[in-house]
Amino acid sequence: MIAAAPIRRLPQVVADAIAAGEVIERPASVLKELVENAIDADATRIDITIEGGGLVRIAVADDGNGIAADDLELAVERHATSKIAVADDLTRVRTLGFRGEALASIAAVSELRLTTRTRDATGGATLHVRSGEVLSRTAAASGPGTRVEVCELFAASPARLRFLRSVATEGSAAVRVAADLAMTHPEVSFTCTNDGRTVLRTAGGTLREAIRAVIGVRAERDLLDVDAPGTIAIGGAIASPHAHRATRGGLVLIVNHRLVHNRALLAAVDESYRGLIPGGRHGYGVVVVEVSGAAVDVNVHPAKREVRFSDERAVFSAVQRACWAALRAAPALGADGHIPAGLAIGTLEIRDGDVNIVGRPASRVLGQPAGEHASYGPSQPGVMAVPAPGQALPAMEALGQAGSGFVVATAGDMVVLVDPHAAHEKVLYTELLARWRQDMPETAGSQLLLMPVVVECGPDRASRVADEHDFFSRCGLSIEQFGPGMVRCTAVPMTAGNADPEVLVAEIIDRLDERDAGMDERRHRLAALVACHAAVRFGDRLEVVAQQRLLDQLVATPGGTTCPHGRPSVLILDDAMLRRAFRRPSR
Repeated sequence: MIAAAPIRRLPQVVADAIAAGEVIERPASVLKELVENAIDADATRIDITIEGGGLVRIAVADDGNGIAADDLELAVERHATSKIAVADDLTRVRTLGFRGEALASIAAVSELRLTTRTRDATGGATLHVRSGEVLSRTAAASGPGTRVEVCELFAASPARLRFLRSVATEGSAAVRVAADLAMTHPEVSFTCTNDGRTVLRTAGGTLREAIRAVIGVRAERDLLDVDAPGTIAIGGAIASPHAHRATRGGLVLIVNHRLVHNRALLAAVDESYRGLIPGGRHGYGVVVVEVSGAAVDVNVHPAKREVRFSDERAVFSAVQRACWAALRAAPALGADGHIPAGLAIGTLEIRDGDVNIVGRPASRVLGQPAGEHASYGPSQPGVMAVPAPGQALPAMEALGQAGSGFVVATAGDMVVLVDPHAAHEKVLYTELLARWRQDMPETAGSQLLLMPVVVECGPDRASRVADEHDFFSRCGLSIEQFGPGMVRCTAVPMTAGNADPEVLVAEIIDRLDERDAGMDERRHRLAALVACHAAVRFGDRLEVVAQQRLLDQLVATPGGTTCPHGRPSVLILDDAMLRRAFRRPSR
């Protein structure tokens, strides 16, 4: 038997190292804490220097209020802060840093020099700390503000170094933090140098100007303004649907001027793009949320990365609605009906029998190098245009249907190929969502079945169908329990008149396990399912009148040309492409 170990009070140096581990994970964590302190000090200019990925040196200088010389030693002690005084202050935090652990945690794992001067002082002072121990405090010549220099980060903790990435990766992460913070407070001027190279410079102005400085002019042009005032105010700028990315890494979330990570808000932005971009792709940009301080808890994570809302569902809905409104209102064609240069179409490459959809021209994502995105150019035969998701279509005239089922049409001097199933699916999907968003069963648009459909599904699912009665009713479905292991459907959505009701109901029942999603997400899934069952089948023969009606409906349908499952519905071969393909001289 192992004897019980005695309980001991940890030495202060060990306790400080543990606290530092909660707050300081990597150089980027140091940079975040220092810049947030500078912003809290009412700085109008912040200069950042990074060397050796931040492990060799990080320096942050500001022109803020500064620290009184007599408070310097206290500033590097744990739980010492000027930002809160009593417990109730935690419920109305208005500053970015407030825990009183940042400087103490940084000083515990590095060599730190803090030089500062208040605006009314005649001179400044410098404090020198190594591994949590104050070495000296001396007078210093300094302008108003504070400069914090952190050197040899984790040098005394080699075990921590093993968990870090390469110097280049750590430096890039620190630069990304600086860029993101520049957008949380665009009115502040930022400069950041990494190993002697200036990588960020903002002048201090509007959010758009800060975004432009971070991601570049070309990518900023693809952003749409988000502006939804209210008790939960949503602002910012997000990418047009044609500028989607492969990851969520390009999306910055700001809550009450605080950079945060929140899965629900990320999902809300993704939700707004549903049906506008292919599956697995994501928008980018900046989403700003302003709520009452009492409605958000920022004291839920040691590094202040996450926040908790008192009514997360309301914030989710506000973000989703605001972003959706911005995307739906986005213009896609110029006044002359042609595709503007800024909305260049994508390409469909056909090489050696392989088909590949290629994106738009290379542009920078937030924090990502431009070289990560492939450029394109329809410069050879075998390359056809695909309207980028979210891009509107010009009026089209149906010519007929190819043997395999594709509809052939013209639009000015362009030849257009349309997948009738994907196009019809998009039209029906958008129509269903528009009705269901009104949240009134009487507007859902039901169609009674001549003969009710009875489907066997087992007693468990039959009882769960009964639990979903209100949801189904609001979506135009009348499904009820009909015995211990069966359900009966007496009405389907108006747009599902061409669907096989028995097959549709059976698949709806199979997806009852998706109840974990929110209301909007479930509507999207159901609308996509109903639209897929109700749309014309690929290969079905359509009269020219029906072809033209479908094309007119597709043109009038907002929100892009991809179907709800992300498949393109239209290919365009413009005159320039055709001339290159047939080796004809260009006009």
